[in-house]
Amino acid sequence: MTSYQSRNQIHSELQRMLPHQIEECKECDELPPALEELIKHNFQATFVCYDKRTNTIEVGIEEGEAVNSYPEITVHKFKLEEAVSQVKKTFRNSDPDLQFYGKLLAGHGRAGQVDVVLV
Repeated sequence: MTSYQSRNQIHSELQRMLPHQIEECKECDELPPALEELIKHNFQATFVCYDKRTNTIEVGIEEGEAVNSYPEITVHKFKLEEAVSQVKKTFRNSDPDLQFYGKLLAGHGRAGQVDVVLV
C-alpha cells in the first residue's frame, strides 16, 4: 500500500497521536507498539519500556562503539507526564525520518507495511 503525505500532515498527525498514545499507556500499563517504535527511532534506543511502579518510560541508549567489549547502555528515564514534550524534542525533519513517521501513522502502529511518498 502506498500513502501520500505532506510534511505538515505528518507533523500534525504525530502531535495529535502522542497524547492518545500516552493515555493508552496509562490505561493498559504498557507502551503501545507505535509509541515504542517512535521512541526507539527518535532516541536511537536499544530498548524502551514502561515502568508502571514509578510511572516512567525508560529508554536504553547504547553509548559509544565498544568493539572489544559488551556495549555500554545508558538508561534515561522520564515521567509519563513529560513524555509528550520529551518525544517532541526528538522529532527530525529529514526525508528518511519523515518516511518512517508516515509509515508509522499509515500502518497504525507498525512502520514496515506501507510505502510513503512525501508531497
